[in-house]
Amino acid sequence: MVVRHDRATKRGVIFGFAFIVFAIAIISSALAGLFASPPESWTLMLTIIGSVIICAPMQVRVGPSPGFPLVGVAVIMLAIPHPDISPFVGVGVWAIGIVVSQLVVRRNALHALQIAGLGSLSALAFTSVQAELPDDVLWTLPKLLLATCAYYFVFLLGEFVRYRLDAPFHSEGWRFSLSAKRVMTVVLLVTLATTAMNVSHAVVIPWLENDPDADLAPFIVLLAAAICYMLARRHAYTDVEYRLSAVVDAAVELPLESGDSLVSALRDRAKSIVDALDVEILDRAPEGAEIGTPVFLGDEIERYVIAARKIGGASFTRDDERALSTLAHVASETARIQYQVNALEQRANSDPLTGLPNYGAFQRALVEANEHRPYREGIALLFIDLDNFKKLNDSFGHRAGDEILRAVAERLKRTAGGGDFVSRVGGDEFVVVLTDLDSIDQAKANADRIVDALSERLMIEGKQLRPVVSAGLAFSSHREINAQTLVEDADRAMLQIKRSRDADGAHHGSSVGLSTHRSTRTNEIVARAIENNRLSLAFQPIVDLERGEIWAFEALVRYVDPELGPISPPSLVARAKSLGLMNELTRQVVTKALEAAESFRTIVPSIDCMTVNLELGQISERELGSFVREAAGAHPDVSLCIELNERSLRSATDQLRRDAEALQAAGIVIALDDYGSDDSSVGSLVHFPMNILKIDKSLINNLNDARQREVVKALQGFSDNLGYTMVVEGIETAAMVEVMRRLGAASAQGFHFGRPLSFALTRDRLQQRGAQAVVS
Repeated sequence: MVVRHDRATKRGVIFGFAFIVFAIAIISSALAGLFASPPESWTLMLTIIGSVIICAPMQVRVGPSPGFPLVGVAVIMLAIPHPDISPFVGVGVWAIGIVVSQLVVRRNALHALQIAGLGSLSALAFTSVQAELPDDVLWTLPKLLLATCAYYFVFLLGEFVRYRLDAPFHSEGWRFSLSAKRVMTVVLLVTLATTAMNVSHAVVIPWLENDPDADLAPFIVLLAAAICYMLARRHAYTDVEYRLSAVVDAAVELPLESGDSLVSALRDRAKSIVDALDVEILDRAPEGAEIGTPVFLGDEIERYVIAARKIGGASFTRDDERALSTLAHVASETARIQYQVNALEQRANSDPLTGLPNYGAFQRALVEANEHRPYREGIALLFIDLDNFKKLNDSFGHRAGDEILRAVAERLKRTAGGGDFVSRVGGDEFVVVLTDLDSIDQAKANADRIVDALSERLMIEGKQLRPVVSAGLAFSSHREINAQTLVEDADRAMLQIKRSRDADGAHHGSSVGLSTHRSTRTNEIVARAIENNRLSLAFQPIVDLERGEIWAFEALVRYVDPELGPISPPSLVARAKSLGLMNELTRQVVTKALEAAESFRTIVPSIDCMTVNLELGQISERELGSFVREAAGAHPDVSLCIELNERSLRSATDQLRRDAEALQAAGIVIALDDYGSDDSSVGSLVHFPMNILKIDKSLINNLNDARQREVVKALQGFSDNLGYTMVVEGIETAAMVEVMRRLGAASAQGFHFGRPLSFALTRDRLQQRGAQAVVS
């Protein structure tokens, strides 16, 4: 099957290439003939070309399948013979108009030449029949009927052969077929039109002008082209009405679907409206002749609905792109609303005794926390069991047991973090989903704090009790394929603690057991991703506040494993360090970032700076110092900026300072990143070479505080006096932008100006909006 497919592909390419060569040859010959023997009227030649272009929108379907086969009516421009030029030259002039018109319609030069080549061969058949039959008024109608039949026979035969050679690409159930009624109607109308033009030129115009030599051929040709254009516009309005009706139907149908059925309905509707052979929902942007638009189907992962290969092999139009975008928007809004309704229903499920979410709500919350967490966020599951709860119930009664459960629930809600999820999942079992974690050590510290709070004495029925709990903790640094594995690991760790306590026979205090959660497999995945150069980058803009324009991008590393999904950047970096692959990771990031910067600069020349993050030690000569200089030197039109974390500079040695100065001498910009975060030091500002000062978002998290505003103003003045560029990070609203402008801040970065986007989406943004800082 593959061999057959390849052979068909080669034959199809050869077939198309033959017509491309023929088109080029006939156009070249016509131009050479015209310049060697100029025609009596250049105006007529230009009029024919212009009229063919005007006629281009007039496309008529002659088959039962929508959009294919299509035939044009530009052949009527050859209705009036021109004695001073040969039919071959006339067809060449006509072909020039065909090429230009097809370029406008199809936006594909090779496809335009291929159509022009087939059209030219058909036009030669038309002019040959016209020339062979008697040049008499009485013969005009039958002569042009035969010529028109010859034209459409050759053209449709060529389309049929192209279809047969291209058959492996066509979907099942779609066949090349013609409607005899449609073909006969087109032939008859074109014959009548060419006859009317011919008779008007030979008889009507000389009679009206009272001059047997009167020649108004350009007027007749333009009039015919204008009529064709008006008919084409009317047909276009019909097509717009059909598309609008189809989109309205889709807007009614899609909200009734969900999940896989929503995807299926979107694909079917898109195929029908844009006449595509296939429509897929993919994780990549459209390529080549494909068209596509972003679509969100119930999660935060951006996918694309992509249409590939229009029926009949034609190119997609801008109307097709707009229709596809509208459908994707309807589907995205449907999925978004369904997701919100589901979330409300989930939060309605709670435990009546404690008021905590119940087991079903916990399961959904765990899945949500796992799948919707940011890249840099880890989560953990703390599974808690009250020891000897049945004995307490038997000793003090069920009312006392209920009070204990309510007290435990209140303590859990009070001690858990603001973003953590607390749930009662069984009689004496509770779980806490810990979120916004950076490491397993942080998760363990949070778990110990919660367990210590639960173990404090409480008063029940006038007696003091100290609850004893067994707890298991499972930590996850990346999105899990199945979040239930966290529950199993945490439960297993909790049971091990309980069994070890029972085996001792002693009643120790509450304790937390730590699960070993598959970090080895993740290490292997990260190592393979780096070694196979599979890392990707996301780009976030850095903006000049005064001009309201982007002047640089920060490159941020990303990796999405086919099975595990996205791995958070902190986890990715930490594992790369432990595996000894940090330098290789950085090489790939720097190389890809500079290549991306070159690409962005071709779109917006003023954006010529790209920043990447490096570890302090990597700037040394024994690490990546020479590589960074060579990489920057290979891209002289781009300014490479390396960002160094401010906290790491406390360990900077004199040699590292000299290495930084060597990089600056090579034209590399050095930025001090995250200044103002915890434990920042003023010494970093004065002891280490730098060009850019990046202010951490923690310094502007409450701009109502006059102290924060004064710090920003002072740092901007410091930067201005020393010739540094200051960039304020964490700008998320227009109000923050206005405050920064009043404080004199020159540059900023944050979600207000754009979240980190992939290379393709960043290019799309630049192509559509240029350097514009804020895109609605």
